[in-house]
Amino acid sequence: MSITVIGDVHGKYDAYVKMARKRDFTVQIGDLGFRYECLKNLDQERHRFVGGNHDNYDIVGEWPHYLGDYGMASLGGVEFFFYRGAYSIDRQHRTIGVDWWQNEQLGIDDFMKARELYRGAKPSVVLTHDCPETLVPRLLPPNATIYQNITGWALQELFAIHQPETWVFGHYHVSQRIDAGGTRFICLDELEACEIG
Repeated sequence: MSITVIGDVHGKYDAYVKMARKRDFTVQIGDLGFRYECLKNLDQERHRFVGGNHDNYDIVGEWPHYLGDYGMASLGGVEFFFYRGAYSIDRQHRTIGVDWWQNEQLGIDDFMKARELYRGAKPSVVLTHDCPETLVPRLLPPNATIYQNITGWALQELFAIHQPETWVFGHYHVSQRIDAGGTRFICLDELEACEIG
């Protein structure tokens, strides 16, 4: 009764598939990449993923492995809430429809629907690509620029409503554990994995 959560992949598809095949159930938490053919080698009932800011939102929904924008899901006997997206701080160096999508973050209407679902579900496990905005200073080097964005704000709002037991995220390319408000936050580095359940 557990799942393996896998951090950002960034197109390192062979390493990701090799890692996933060694586990019974996995959830990859965003920035899988811009092509998804590697998923043909993984059982869609056992291996799922959440979108990040470096995912192809023109085609990602065509893959049954994709969990969707937000919601409650169950895999390997573990129930969890998920929420996709993040803000790309390097967007000015990227090309729309090639390696950047304007809908990399959910808008306010989707957030409000997700908030009501989250409020009712009160999940014990949350899996996201980004994290609540108050955690960001603890993940970045001193004096790093912090970019306020709708995803960090939205996740902070969810955390204010309900503090889950465990919250796993990626995006920051560091391996770190933070206890805050009774929640164990786990930030996964690229291709890092942790067991939940």
